Amino acid sequence: MTINQNKQGDITVLEMKGRLDADSSPDADRQMAKLIDGGARKIIMDLSSLEYVSSAGLRVFLSAAKRMKKENGKLSLASPSPQVKQVLEMAGFSTILPIFSSLAEAAGGLASAEAGTASKPASGNTVKFKLTLAEEVFLLALDNSKGIVKPIPSYALDYALAAALLMELSLCDRVDTDMTALKVTSTEPTGEPLLDSTLFELQQKADPQPTSFWLNRLTTRKKHIEDKVLAQLISKGVLKQEEKRILWVFETHRYPLMDDREVKEVRTRLRELILGDEIPDSREVVLVSLGNACRLLDDLFTAKEKDQVRSRMASLARLDLIGDVLADSIQEIERNIAITSLPNI
Repeated sequence: MTINQNKQGDITVLEMKGRLDADSSPDADRQMAKLIDGGARKIIMDLSSLEYVSSAGLRVFLSAAKRMKKENGKLSLASPSPQVKQVLEMAGFSTILPIFSSLAEAAGGLASAEAGTASKPASGNTVKFKLTLAEEVFLLALDNSKGIVKPIPSYALDYALAAALLMELSLCDRVDTDMTALKVTSTEPTGEPLLDSTLFELQQKADPQPTSFWLNRLTTRKKHIEDKVLAQLISKGVLKQEEKRILWVFETHRYPLMDDREVKEVRTRLRELILGDEIPDSREVVLVSLGNACRLLDDLFTAKEKDQVRSRMASLARLDLIGDVLADSIQEIERNIAITSLPNI
């Protein structure tokens, strides 16, 4: 992919040509960061010659939007080709960035926008991610007071953990996705055993398969995945395992928190993101997408707040392509359950 740059007054126009995918997105992200760090505050990304965009490419747009908002700048997308426009619409990117049908409209939009809007001060707190997405999802699913998984449908947690593995591999630039398929882009190990075993499994199919195929495939290993995630949390000192017997017959397992800082961090940052209007980073999008699809975020809000955040949560959740497939898979399961539970007439 190539990016041609030209100036129109104080507006920088970037003409993007070719494919924005896992191969080209790292360089595109570096170019955007360099441009913004160099002082560009009005940027139009001309997508008329962009033939293709994958989930890795969408992260470039998201990252640029977050950087520009932090710098109180203005970023717009213009003239997307039909295929690219379809992906942007499906992912709901119009809630994050203005999308114009032509360069002239985009330039007019930037010219009329007030560039002096005060930005919110940065918190200065840099989050260090000590946990994998699958581990964070498991903590969201845990009832802290009881040390057991919340009463959610078992398939919801199964799919959430499977999707978390695929999403983590995507964020690590090991896989890439579009609306039709998921493909391995790098076989280099990540160093996380569960992620690396998943990456190896993805390589066993010669041709790229739909994301839904891999979600279904991975959920057949649901017990293996849950046990591995739990073992990792125990080994990191986040959880400990206790065994108790009920009526001296049935053995149950409780997982009280050894250190609740991690789970508080996950919950606090998601709550603040959803209640606010900040542009999320890619990892936050993934967690909202997973939590929304599997109803793991409900207890973060009061009954009144739930009505207020429903639209915001749905918009954020759509920004990840794997999350879209996850939500569709969960809805399909629930439809099938509803159908089979109907009384025979």
